[in-house]
Amino acid sequence: MEIKKLISYLTCEKFEKEIFTSIEERYKCTIIKDAIIINLEENEQIILFKYGVFICWNVKFENIKFFMDFIKNYEINSFEIPFVEELNYILESEFKINFDTIYLDDLSSTSKIAISQALAQNVKLDQFEKEVQSSIDDNSNIPLQLAQTGKIKLTKKEISKKIGELFLVKSKINLHYDLLDTPEFFWEYPQYENQYEKMIKYLDIKSRVEVLNKKVEIIQELLHVLGDEQKHRYSSFLEWIIIILIAFEIVISLKEYL
Repeated sequence: MEIKKLISYLTCEKFEKEIFTSIEERYKCTIIKDAIIINLEENEQIILFKYGVFICWNVKFENIKFFMDFIKNYEINSFEIPFVEELNYILESEFKINFDTIYLDDLSSTSKIAISQALAQNVKLDQFEKEVQSSIDDNSNIPLQLAQTGKIKLTKKEISKKIGELFLVKSKINLHYDLLDTPEFFWEYPQYENQYEKMIKYLDIKSRVEVLNKKVEIIQELLHVLGDEQKHRYSSFLEWIIIILIAFEIVISLKEYL
């Protein structure tokens, strides 16, 4: 059997709600739970999820490009560079994964959705990992500054901006964390969950999620450090105001006795 390409794309944070309707008007397709299956030419299918991911099963490059141009109008917070993962697949008598090749014993659309669920989570996790690591790298000098000088060399406004940036990253992970759980799709199609679990294991998603959780904890610690610094500066500011007011009162009192 011919080995075919299986490519995952994450192009944006999520798609507009009406994207399924627009796709139905343009393509021959089927909606199953949270996924829409788009049938292109013979043996070419795209499976799209509303959280910014679509999986191309044996789709020619020109058809992928045309489809990407079409869905661009429905993207929310598009990425300059999409997250892309590429595998191969082939029809075999037993389901297994070896050396980036999936050996499928079932080429039905439902089976493809089951596998696509894991592939979609994989690229979404790529996005989370990159954003969290980038935040940690950008702020790695803060603990170093505290260790070397005992204070953070940032203005009050810069500290507030840092807190906002870190909070946004942490919130995004927490708000979309359910995307990394076992999809509801398998409540209705439990017979395909075994394929999904094998894909999850091969892609090492569970251990990567654990590492991601640890990194989110680091961001939480950075938030605490910055928050404490902000409180300290505010209380120091109040202390100086009190000292100045007391000094002013002493000066006024002395003038009255002179």
